[in-house]
Amino acid sequence: MRIIMVRHGQTDWNAQQKYQGQSDIPLNETGRAQAYQTALHLQDQESPQVIFCSDLMRARETAQIIGRSLGIESICDARLRELSFGEWEGMTFTEVYEKYPQAFNEWVRDTETYIVPGGESFQSLSKRVLQFIHEIKQANHQVALLVTHGGVIKAVLRHADECTDLWENAVETASFLIIDITEEGRILICKN
Repeated sequence: MRIIMVRHGQTDWNAQQKYQGQSDIPLNETGRAQAYQTALHLQDQESPQVIFCSDLMRARETAQIIGRSLGIESICDARLRELSFGEWEGMTFTEVYEKYPQAFNEWVRDTETYIVPGGESFQSLSKRVLQFIHEIKQANHQVALLVTHGGVIKAVLRHADECTDLWENAVETASFLIIDITEEGRILICKN
């Protein structure tokens, strides 16, 4: 099975370097333009049979723009939501560091299992996302397109055969990544 993973377009909070998490923030004008551009690029890829997206507004809107271009309706699923950053949502990286220095340092040291105050661990995010991937693989789609968030894409990459450091590569807004899921369930990166 092939999966094309797309990160949503830019929001004002992305531009302001604020933690968004599961806050329901819409695309800004730049984000809409990025989504249209990504839709054009995706016309050159294998056509998906289905589009799944996070139920958060920024991913839904990106999916709708891409879906109109490809002639496919999108299906929302809350398991494709971003990592919950709890009390940190709406704050800039600097504000979080200044207000929660100990929690921030603990999170940096143990990103996998540390639970942000009022949020969730990356391990929890990975579990729900991989469960979703397993379910869509069982549905026997040849190609599926997922419109989601940077943390979700990193959760999938974390389990890929070619996995590098989780935070080494940024997942830019409206960028896409193509992966293959083998019969055995291995995740292979095809195009980054």
